[in-house]
Amino acid sequence: MRNKGLDCCSRDIPGLLLDIASLLRAAGVSVSLDEVLDAWRGLNVTPPACWLDVLRVTLVKKYENLMPLARLLELQGGGAGGEDKKLDGSRGTVSGQGLKHASRQLPVEDVLAALLEGSDKALDFLTEFSLAQQGELREEFLDHLDGKVKEARLALNWKAVQHRLNLLEQAGKTEASVARQRLELVEKLIRQKLEIKLFRKFGPQALVPILRAYNLVEKNWSDLAARDIAVLRPYLKRLGQYLGGKYSWRYRAAPKGKIDLRRTVMEACRRGGVPWRLRYRRKREAKPELVVLCDVSGSVAPFSLFMLEMVYAMQHTFRQVRTFAFVDEIAEITLEVAALPAAEAMERVARFSRCSASGFSNYGRVFQLFLERYGDMVSSWTSLLILGDARNNWRRPEVETFARIARKARKVIWLNPQPRTLWNTQDSLIGLYAPFCHVVKECSNLKQLIEITREGI
Repeated sequence: MRNKGLDCCSRDIPGLLLDIASLLRAAGVSVSLDEVLDAWRGLNVTPPACWLDVLRVTLVKKYENLMPLARLLELQGGGAGGEDKKLDGSRGTVSGQGLKHASRQLPVEDVLAALLEGSDKALDFLTEFSLAQQGELREEFLDHLDGKVKEARLALNWKAVQHRLNLLEQAGKTEASVARQRLELVEKLIRQKLEIKLFRKFGPQALVPILRAYNLVEKNWSDLAARDIAVLRPYLKRLGQYLGGKYSWRYRAAPKGKIDLRRTVMEACRRGGVPWRLRYRRKREAKPELVVLCDVSGSVAPFSLFMLEMVYAMQHTFRQVRTFAFVDEIAEITLEVAALPAAEAMERVARFSRCSASGFSNYGRVFQLFLERYGDMVSSWTSLLILGDARNNWRRPEVETFARIARKARKVIWLNPQPRTLWNTQDSLIGLYAPFCHVVKECSNLKQLIEITREGI
């Protein structure tokens, strides 16, 4: 990989494409040789003014991969140009006063005033103030871009501002929804300016970590923003339909019944084209039942809600699907989710169902409650799907209770959204529960979910 910048007006087209393809691959984006050749042919027959558009339609074929490519072209094509705007005490706030707060956080009232004003100067002030609290840029920032953006948001009292906007919206203030959109814009500006600063300081070595943060397929569920979730949502539906289809057309061989045309023709081909022997198949295997236990505590809630969407895209595969949300209590949400299948509805159900007393996960207690209240629904026809990180907050694990549930089930599948390197550390109990499961998989991003789906869990 070359260390020079990507000059989109360069006449070295093969070198340009190799640089771009290498950077994208290093960031986890799949770029095939055919796509590189398509881009090369396109660049050869179009004027330089159209090259960026050619790269967008030839080098990547999936919508979610457009973001890493677009950010790469922005950074290398002049998006990092220009001088930084300096933040100093003489710069005015939206009220016309200088920055008089020595604190590392702006008061909520000041942030709200800037958002309600909505001028470029006001939003730029919020962005620069939050970045100024980061101090000197260090190389380790490159491996924690999402975390650094969240740290920058803290300087703006982010959660408190969101809460105030919620109250304003509930009071019928129409300007609150506009202010919320501006708050999302500020987050985007924080990320973009932080990336530009890092690229200027560390050069090409900053590109791969920056691009990897835009690769949604490998991004951790908890790091996905609302706009990222909207991009990935169609994948969940397709994955659910695919996984459901893998099971829905399986037949068992039989001496008589419905003719299996495919197997009959295959045997006829081996006998000179004459169907001497007919092959048969019986009806489809009886549909199994599915029980889903979703940990909806703060750390894993995004993952569980994502998985619920996929499960309900494949519910036709099962005779019955029953869903439970839990933290330290357990509540059935089957009817609510079935009646309100949209992602927003499922999030609302998981948030307001009575499944939490303390707010901290307690797997042992949840397994006890499940066995007492719903143990009869688990049978040799039941597949049990558990979605959670198995972090028990130092409570009793109740392993024997879980073992009793697992022995009753046809199959037990546990998908853990935490990286495997964190399993069995601190209060993680996945190693105690794993021996009683048929499948235990890490599922921390969409790429791993796709691999699990293809394996046919």
